Amino acid sequence: MSYCTNAPMVTHTCETLLSKCEIPIIDLAHMGTERCPQKGVVKQVASKLLRALSEKGLALLVNHGIPECKMKAAYRALDAFCELPDETRAKYERVSPDNHGYVKPGTEKFSDEMELRHAFNVTECQRILPEEEVLGFRLAVDELARDFKQLATMLLTALSVGLEQSHDFLLSKHAHILGSGNSSTLRLLYYPPVGAPVQGLTRCGAHCDYGTFTLLAQDCEGGLEIQTGERWARVGHLPGAILINTGELLAHWTNGQLPALRHRVVVPEHCGRGRHSIAFFVHPDNDIPIEPLDTKITTANQETTPCRLQKKKRSVLTAYQHLQRRFRETYAS
Repeated sequence: MSYCTNAPMVTHTCETLLSKCEIPIIDLAHMGTERCPQKGVVKQVASKLLRALSEKGLALLVNHGIPECKMKAAYRALDAFCELPDETRAKYERVSPDNHGYVKPGTEKFSDEMELRHAFNVTECQRILPEEEVLGFRLAVDELARDFKQLATMLLTALSVGLEQSHDFLLSKHAHILGSGNSSTLRLLYYPPVGAPVQGLTRCGAHCDYGTFTLLAQDCEGGLEIQTGERWARVGHLPGAILINTGELLAHWTNGQLPALRHRVVVPEHCGRGRHSIAFFVHPDNDIPIEPLDTKITTANQETTPCRLQKKKRSVLTAYQHLQRRFRETYAS
């Protein structure tokens, strides 16, 4: 299998949000580290990030510090796993309510269509991984997970600053990312080639992500679309960039001022090739109550289609309760 992450920005003739310059691009260079942030740069990033997420629901991040070679190593590891016999892959399948493990095509559904994708979820690097069958799988996952976690912590700091909270406000609610007591997940995804277009078949149905935000790296094969008002729009591919989009819990924390982004992955016209992506779903610690913040974000008109977080009457959901309810809906047979 080949990877086309370094292809030109617009590989095919279809119009995309990126080709129309309608996606904010945020440069993360010189932000510093979690222990030694460059406060002036963090404040600038915070302002740009809040504006992008409130008006668009997403942004493209450049100079984020995660090398392309690590992405490709993870793609190769997942490809090797997907080529294993069914009975071998079955040993690593996700078992509800736990979210760690392999998810075979057709198991997870966001729509009435057949959704064709392989996924391997990693919730803790110490958990069981197919290292015996795929040499180097753990190393590829460990390095990538560490890098994504570091990037997530910097973005949580920036969001806290942008929301006019203390710099560690959101970090304190995400203290155990990729550890016990937190449901953040590194997800490796492979969408196999379809061949000819098939009615009722898609790659991922329309949905909003469940957590705080999602970081997405993808190859150039395309198919990612977002809903803006009543229409769907292709996102496009910027080599080396990582996409950030808002999730339901961030929307609820901000009273819908940072609305959750509704998106899907369709089978593109050139459907003869597979597609790879890596999603890092950032979630609060499981016991964190999800209550709206007292904050006001001043922006232009919002263009995204918000997803609403259903609240129990006279009670406050924890992050874990919300996530498990969404999983029951997604994995319902």
